[in-house]
Amino acid sequence: MMTLASAAALALQSAPVIVAPMPAPAPAPAPTETIVIDDLPVDQAAAVRCAIAFATVSRWQKAGEPRGAAYPDMETGGGREFFVRTMAQVMDATGLTRDGVVRLIFGEIETSDNPAGEERLKVMMPACQMLKSTAGL
Repeated sequence: MMTLASAAALALQSAPVIVAPMPAPAPAPAPTETIVIDDLPVDQAAAVRCAIAFATVSRWQKAGEPRGAAYPDMETGGGREFFVRTMAQVMDATGLTRDGVVRLIFGEIETSDNPAGEERLKVMMPACQMLKSTAGL
């Protein structure tokens, strides 16, 4: 005598299998490996410049350099978090890899880690602090 379970198993074995074709995945955008800050939309460029300014000041502070003392502590004041979030957003928006972001950062550091860049950083820091505050940090 056939049980209900064996009848169900037999029915499933003879049922046709319908396999719908999978759509081809959309090709991922090719990552851009080299961009400069001026290639970014103005809001992203400003955020990147501020993130790099925070990282620069943080480096000065960690090294005990006097020029870092004029600013709030970047480690506990949200500067580090702003940097991380901003760079992640840039990677998402541009397709940059981590190496591409590093090149972007070092390109900007070269223009800011000198006396003229230090003066530029002083001028932009109040706006950067507002931008960081607006981001909730």
